[in-house]
Amino acid sequence: MQKGGDSSHEAMSNEWLQTGQCPIAKSYRAVSAVLPLVAKALQPPPGVKLRCPPAVVAARAALARTALVKNLRPQPLPAKMLAIALLGMAANVPLGIWREHTQKFSPQWFAAVHAAVPFIAMLRKSVLMPKTAMAFTLAASILGQTIGSRAERLRLKALAAERSSSALACQAVTSTRNAGHCSEEKAWDPLPFEGNGSALPAESPAPRANVCF
Repeated sequence: MQKGGDSSHEAMSNEWLQTGQCPIAKSYRAVSAVLPLVAKALQPPPGVKLRCPPAVVAARAALARTALVKNLRPQPLPAKMLAIALLGMAANVPLGIWREHTQKFSPQWFAAVHAAVPFIAMLRKSVLMPKTAMAFTLAASILGQTIGSRAERLRLKALAAERSSSALACQAVTSTRNAGHCSEEKAWDPLPFEGNGSALPAESPAPRANVCF
C-alpha cells in the first residue's frame, strides 16, 4: 500500500481488494467468500491502481459524525450489535421485496442482495464493532431479506388469487346470460283520449321489459 495519505483507500488492484479498508473492497471480500466465481468475474486486471470513490469516503465520514453513531460508540458491545442488526434488517426488507421481482443470479438479483452491505460495513466500522460481530449482523441482514421476500411473495399470491376469482365470477355471469332464454315484452299502455273520442298522439314509446327464464 502507499505510505501516508489515503493508504487505506488507494493501492494496486490486488492489494486494494485484499487488504483495503474501503467499503467496496470489504464488500468484494465478503462476496468472494460466498460466491468466488462472481468475485472472480468482477475482479479488475492486476497492476491497476484503485482508489475508494470520494463519495464513499465522504459518506463514511458523514456517517461517523451522526448523532446515532456518536451515541452508539460508547455503548457496550451487545447494545451495538442489537442496534446494528435491527438497522441491517430494516435496510434489507425493501431489498428483499425488490429481489422477489428479479431473476435469480441476475445482476439485479446480486444488486438487491448486496446493496446494503457497504452501508452495514461503514456503520459497523463507525461504531467500532469487532469483526466477530459480522456474523450477527449478517444473520440479521439475511432475516430482513427473507421477511421482505416472503411478504412480497404472499402479496403477489393474494393479488393473483383475487384476480383469478374476479375472472371466474365474470365468466360465470357471462355463461348464465348466454344459457338463458330472453324475450322482449311490450308493456300495456292505453292511449289517452280527448273528450271527443280521438286519441292523443303518443309522446314517447311504451316501455319494454326484458324477461329471461
